[in-house]
Amino acid sequence: MARPMWILQLARLKIPLCLAIALFSIRAEGSVKFVAGESRFNRKYFENFTFTIRNDKIFLDMYLRKPLVRGWRARLDFRTRVGNSKSFQSLFSTSIDVCNIVNAAKINLFKKWYKNLLKYGNFLRQCPLNASHYYLRDWQFGEGLVPPFITSGSYRLETYNFFGKYKGKDEDFIMSCTADAIIYI
Repeated sequence: MARPMWILQLARLKIPLCLAIALFSIRAEGSVKFVAGESRFNRKYFENFTFTIRNDKIFLDMYLRKPLVRGWRARLDFRTRVGNSKSFQSLFSTSIDVCNIVNAAKINLFKKWYKNLLKYGNFLRQCPLNASHYYLRDWQFGEGLVPPFITSGSYRLETYNFFGKYKGKDEDFIMSCTADAIIYI
């Protein structure tokens, strides 16, 4: 089965961290209602990591204890709710090198999304990400950035950040975030 073009673009984008969650705060002709969000973090890397959703906007506040360097990876899983159940079905899942996307110069729809996101925070303009305080405040998707393939429904985005091999013996967990949203088009 052929994958839609947006999935192929997403694989090239490799969106880092919880910033991927921003994909689902789309505003245009429709609206987005966030219904849940949660995060976990490794105290070896973070003094504090707070991810919240308020008034359909995303807030992230973190105190990084030590740099996140090359080799930092993120597993992204985009899901849609199955009917009226509590279950979600994966639309797309990939594991990406975060530093490669942050340092990439190529402009596509996803890089435009990322640049829009940077207007609301102080983070990840280059890799490595040095130990410091980082935030994202009042973020919502900008006008003209809504892709045409989004349909009404319930969605979940999960991002899991790590060093090493995913679920391997050498995996070193960094942090994870999950956000549920209802999109009305």
